[in-house]
Parts: sequence; structure tokens; C-alpha cells
Amino acid sequence: MLNPTRRHRVALGVVAAGSALALAACGGEDPEPTQPDTAAVEEVEDEPAEVDTSSFHQGPIPDEAPEIDPEADLPAEPDSAAPLGDRIAWEALERVSTFASVTDPDATSSCPEIAGEEGESVTCTVTFLDEEFEYSIDISSSGILINYDWDLPEGPLVREVVEDSLRVSAESELVLCDMDSDVERGETGGEAPFLCQSLDEETGDVTEWEISISQYGSFSFYRV
Repeated sequence: MLNPTRRHRVALGVVAAGSALALAACGGEDPEPTQPDTAAVEEVEDEPAEVDTSSFHQGPIPDEAPEIDPEADLPAEPDSAAPLGDRIAWEALERVSTFASVTDPDATSSCPEIAGEEGESVTCTVTFLDEEFEYSIDISSSGILINYDWDLPEGPLVREVVEDSLRVSAESELVLCDMDSDVERGETGGEAPFLCQSLDEETGDVTEWEISISQYGSFSFYRV
């Protein structure tokens, strides 16, 4: 004899199971939500930003800033028996060349005749890279030794030298100086008449630099 109560329970069980299957079937028909491809996103984020380097001058970073060796790179210095004017003319050429940190094989230097007397003032002229620079001396005492003060008011700033020096200072291959020409005049003890920039190729950061010129012609870079 069947137990109606049990039959009812079994029927409910079948219905419940059928409902569960039906729900599962319905759930299978719905598309699963799309998960973002995190690997692809991360790969895109890791790509470096493209940096425009077209306006900069690129070159290798030298081991050290350019400089000259007067004994090796300039004409021989006149000996002590040479006229004083010739010796001062060589000194003028040496100071202008040292200021430029490069030599000019076509450079000339000349001084008027110098007597070497106390109180005498003389101005010499150096033609360097087609520019004329004055070099003057004021003799304070004479005799066996001649003491004098010298002055080089301006010197040549050469683009190639300045930009190579900045590469060393900024540790960057990409630099630019807004010079009007490849050779400009720089006042000793003052600031260069232009600014320079260096570019960090990895970050795209641009740094501006000003140039301070010493009394002897050497220069240093300072962030603006």
C-alpha cells in the first residue's frame, strides 16, 4: 500500500529537481560577463611615451668638457728674446683660444709696438673664427721684470663647444642652445646672451640652463 504522504514528497522532490535543472539551463544561456585582459592593459601602460627630439641636437656625451692644450695646439710661444709685442700677441691668442676651448688655424693676433714702460697701456687685436676680439694690458711697473694687468672683455662662445660641455654637465645626448649663429660673443664675468636646454629622452623632461662666464673665460651651467 502506497503512502500518499511519501508520494507527495517525492513529487515535490521531482518538481524541485526539475526547477533546479530549468534554472541551470536558463543560467547557461546567459553570456558570462567579460573580464578585462589585465595583461594587455598593463602592457599598454608600460609602453614609454613617444618624445619629440627633432628640435634638439644629438651627439655622444664626451668624457669631459672640451679644452685645448696651448703647447700642443697653438703656434710655438716666442722666447724671452722676442720683442715684447710679439710675446703679448701670443698671450692674447692663447687666452682667446682657451676661452673658446677650440683652436682656429687661421687665427691672427697682433699688437702695436710695446716699449714696456710703467704706465703704458696697449690694446691688441685677435681675429678668431672671423670675429675680432680686443686684449689689453696696463703696465704697472717695469725694469728687469715687467708687471702688467691684462683684460679680455669678450671671448668667442662656439656652439659645438658649448653644447658638448652641456652634454657633460646635464648627462644628456640631446641639447640645444638658442644661439643666433655658431659663434657668439660672451662677456667675461657675465652671463651668456642665450639659454640652453637639455632633454631627458626617457621622461620627456626639458631642463633650461643659463651660462655664467668667469673672468678667465671658463663657463658653468645653472638650472633656470
